[in-house]
Amino acid sequence: MTIRRRLAVAAAVAVAIAVLAASFAAYLAVRSQLRGEVDSALRERAEGIQLLSGLRRATLPAPPKNLRLPKPPQARFGGAAGLVQIIGPKGAVRELPGQDTIRVPLTAEAREVARGERGPLLQDQTVAGDHLRVLTEPLDGGGAVQVVRPLDEVDSVLRELLLILAIVAAGGIGLAALLGALVSRASLTPVTRFTDETEAIAGGADLSRRLPDDGKDDELGRLARSYNATLDALQRSSDAQRQMVSDASHELRTPLASLKANLELLLRGEDRLSDRDRAELERDLIEQIDDVTRLVDDVVELARRGEPEQLLDDVDLEAIAAAEIERARRHAPGLRFEASLSPCTVRGVPERIARAVHNLLDNAAKWSPEEGAVEVALADGALSVRDHGPGFRDEDLPFVFDRFYRAADARSRPGSGLGLAIVRQTAEAHGAEVEAANAPGGGAVLTLRFPAEAGLATPGG
Repeated sequence: MTIRRRLAVAAAVAVAIAVLAASFAAYLAVRSQLRGEVDSALRERAEGIQLLSGLRRATLPAPPKNLRLPKPPQARFGGAAGLVQIIGPKGAVRELPGQDTIRVPLTAEAREVARGERGPLLQDQTVAGDHLRVLTEPLDGGGAVQVVRPLDEVDSVLRELLLILAIVAAGGIGLAALLGALVSRASLTPVTRFTDETEAIAGGADLSRRLPDDGKDDELGRLARSYNATLDALQRSSDAQRQMVSDASHELRTPLASLKANLELLLRGEDRLSDRDRAELERDLIEQIDDVTRLVDDVVELARRGEPEQLLDDVDLEAIAAAEIERARRHAPGLRFEASLSPCTVRGVPERIARAVHNLLDNAAKWSPEEGAVEVALADGALSVRDHGPGFRDEDLPFVFDRFYRAADARSRPGSGLGLAIVRQTAEAHGAEVEAANAPGGGAVLTLRFPAEAGLATPGG
């Protein structure tokens, strides 16, 4: 069932409940009012009969033989005037002169009233197919008086009222269903248009399309802005993915071409190459294969998104930094690595943090002059690496950590332009920050700063 139909049905059901409840309450109120008027009339007549001196005795005198009785009323049970019968203490029934000869059968409760065992009693009885309202009140001298009135008029009015209320309820429910359908259709028109737009966007390859936003702060406006924000993020991710593939293919093209050329040279000149030239070509091939391998590893590392996939653990940042410094010394024996490390423990993935520290040191070694110094400092969860090279140009600083970005001076040096991008991604995955700046006195300084709650001093440090 569609939302539009559910709204129409819900509106019809709600109105049906309200109309039926109101109709039932109205019916009960009118019924109570009409029957209350009948009961009041019965009580008034019973009180009048109580005042008759002849009815205060235990028995009634026989009417005179020459008494001419008026013509009995045509209506059964006295019509609107009602019927009166006297009940003796022993259950004998007498009618007032001039009344209909039809008697109302005594109930057990009415006999109890006549015997003085209970108080006044109001009952509904059906006699010869007539619905009657019967009031039985005890008499002062014993026995009881019973006043009877037909309820035909009351029942007729209530039946007409019930028919009217049923018609009103049915009409109200039908009108509610119609109005509910119209209102739901008008209300859901923007949702239908929204759905058509999203389906068109989802079915096409154009991620630049956006949902119309009228600027309203209602649910649909907020949903449109949220959906557009999602499309923006998706487009940025798609653009970044295409750019990454393009850049990676561009970066791979050069080492692969060089690798192919050297292999062809090695194969064609197998008999003409000297042992020295052959060894140099083989060394070049190995270096080129290493470059391709590092580039592939860097691309795979950058393909990761969000939080680290592995479980976070306590990481001894001081130990990682010390190990990576020793590794850098072996790869760059002509440089001095000066370390000032304080004990520090952070939450993260050891392998990814070690990779980031290695890239910082590798970048510093690449830009340091021969026999230059690389200064490494660790304190309060911040690891800084400074070289004494040319530093960053002002126009390059904003793009230092971008993927495949290489400054003009760096294009003649080995590397893929992914090392510092990996540092930034690792920092973001661990809730850390990375900064690049020019150090006073020359050289560049790169800082990897973990959040304060993550940088925990090791006991005794």
